[in-house]
Amino acid sequence: MRTKNTEIPCVICDPSGADPGDYCDRHRDELHRLEHQYETLFRLQRTSRGKDHESYHLFFQAECEPCGRIMVAETDPENLAVLVLVSGELNLDAAIEDYKPLGIAKTYGDALRQRIQSEIIHTWYGNARACVDVFRLTPEPPTHWDVDPRGDQEEADDSDSPPPPQEGNPSVH
Repeated sequence: MRTKNTEIPCVICDPSGADPGDYCDRHRDELHRLEHQYETLFRLQRTSRGKDHESYHLFFQAECEPCGRIMVAETDPENLAVLVLVSGELNLDAAIEDYKPLGIAKTYGDALRQRIQSEIIHTWYGNARACVDVFRLTPEPPTHWDVDPRGDQEEADDSDSPPPPQEGNPSVH
């Protein structure tokens, strides 16, 4: 008599009779445990939200300092542009070794994509299409500029400003 674990085709226990993604109860439970373990690999913290944009800090595991930033902009009601800036120290192409015994090639980039997809893209509009661009940053802190509003005195001193309108008949188009 066959045991419960071998009755169902499994890519690990009996690869010859199984289709990709078929797992016995024991390996399906292991995959489920891994999914829960790695769903918190990346954490997002919203830093700003506007009518058609949001920004987030990206944290790796339990780190206190962010390893990246995510900016989301609505390009039209059903399309999002997502810009991901990650630290150059974070290797998104590295494999998550715990998945290899189950025959799954999953990377840190796959985990980040899944997190962005579930927490940002699908929560914005549910079925929105998104274009995601990922850029790597150097570890130096960003340069920050505070720009004061332009005052009346600066406008008078600005040589690039157009000349004041001529006195006389205004042009009508």
